[in-house]
Amino acid sequence: MATTFGAIGLAFAFSASVAAAAPPTDAEMREAHAVLLGLAQDGAEPERDRGADIYYSIMENPDAPRLVTRLEVSGAPCRARTISALQFPGKWATLTLGLVDLGRVTAVTAYASVDDMIAEVNPLPLDAPGAEQVVLTGEGLYCSSRMSLSGDSTAADETCTNRLDLPMTDADQKARGKRALAIVAGYCKAPAFQKK
Repeated sequence: MATTFGAIGLAFAFSASVAAAAPPTDAEMREAHAVLLGLAQDGAEPERDRGADIYYSIMENPDAPRLVTRLEVSGAPCRARTISALQFPGKWATLTLGLVDLGRVTAVTAYASVDDMIAEVNPLPLDAPGAEQVVLTGEGLYCSSRMSLSGDSTAADETCTNRLDLPMTDADQKARGKRALAIVAGYCKAPAFQKK
């Protein structure tokens, strides 16, 4: 119950801050999507390509797989498309097409640690100082279709997940996470943040 009231109270603060400001820009919307999808790891800056952002995995080991993700905000800014290519050296790439809809967030839960999040125990109010992990849930929140470019199979592996995990363990992550949550609450009008 405390978690719900915390989410509602925080929603009012988020909504008020977004309502008082101009609507988010395309770049701000792409950043919010990137943060919630885990693309903006450690504040990594994307490569800009007109209306899209391109994220590259950080490779210290030449034998590690390479991941390149292109993020585009759709005509409805609370929805974004991703195109990801994962390739192991010397092998064919696997291509994943994804669609996320931030307006589908119906619940938000905060936890003090990864262990609590995994066990789904001891939830905290969203605005609690000790909240370091946030889980956003909603039916069909992120759907993807994965296929190999090797030509061995033309079948696509389609999946939908109802969950996005948002780490907020340091000051930078908290700042980026709060900006993203403010957009989900105030601009995307996600049901999780609306008065009940």
